Amino acid sequence: MDSLWSDADRTEFPGLKEDAETDVLVIGGGIAGILCAYKLKEAGVDCVLAEARRICGGTTGGMTAKITVQHGLIYDKLIRRFGREKAGLYLEAQKRAAEEYSALCRDIPCDYEIKNSYVYSKNDRRAIEREISALKTLGARAEYSNADALPFPTAGAVTTEGQAQFHPLKFLYGIAKGLRIYENTKITGMMPGKAFAGDRVISCKRTVLATHFPILNKHGGYFLKMYQHRTYMLALENAAGIGGMYVDEADKGMSFRDYGDVLLIGGGDHRTGKSGGNPRELEAFAERYYGGARVVGRWAAQDCMTLDGVPYVGRYSKSTEGLYVVTGFNKWGTTN
Repeated sequence: MDSLWSDADRTEFPGLKEDAETDVLVIGGGIAGILCAYKLKEAGVDCVLAEARRICGGTTGGMTAKITVQHGLIYDKLIRRFGREKAGLYLEAQKRAAEEYSALCRDIPCDYEIKNSYVYSKNDRRAIEREISALKTLGARAEYSNADALPFPTAGAVTTEGQAQFHPLKFLYGIAKGLRIYENTKITGMMPGKAFAGDRVISCKRTVLATHFPILNKHGGYFLKMYQHRTYMLALENAAGIGGMYVDEADKGMSFRDYGDVLLIGGGDHRTGKSGGNPRELEAFAERYYGGARVVGRWAAQDCMTLDGVPYVGRYSKSTEGLYVVTGFNKWGTTN
């Protein structure tokens, strides 16, 4: 089955048929690349986006699409690892992203809804309390919740109000319409100021690599600093709604959100290529807790996980002038 989001009216774009020239080339047509190209155009910068297949056809097409500052129990960890100031910068970035979505979604029909966000723990109330304290230290509003909407007992949850969820492909197809995008245009080589798509050349002053995983191994060492983690999703009809957005603080926990009358459940996580979780875990869970429900969607997605829990965004490396990267979202690509 396809992702639940595949019902969106897709915007089609041509392939690159002749050489092109631009100020900025964005490589990769997922949420990061499309938003980057959109903001560049909004700032008056000439920009081209090249996608090897079709836009939103990778991890973006399988995301849970939660617009929230809560990314697991991350703020207590960030304070301990980087200090209060840098943890506060991470939080501020997420807040600004949420505000930007709120403004953009006013003009794009994408099922944008305000929802409360919950990060729960099955057995560690102290971890929940530490995260609440960390968020309050950073000036955020966070409260304790019993997470009663979940179908199993927990040790509680961190709650932040006024977060949001949406239909990611309705949103992205909407903002992509006015952009200069070439689909089915695979970048096969790069050199300073140029990128090659087969026998076609794109000349550019700067390049942003927004591919799922950076495609250059000669610089940056990203293959040493990231690994892939896979998650499975089920969409259920005739299942009790959850009312908000929930995610387990544990690496192999589960996530929940509603989309209309459909309940989305994520789980069965494992490191890609390693033994561990699998989609059967989700199916067994659904059968146990939502026995009368019908599966209307089933898919998987994976993301790049960084060593310190923070995305890699900025200069690709010290030696690559004019080359930038955005990757390593740790399963929180919507706001990151």
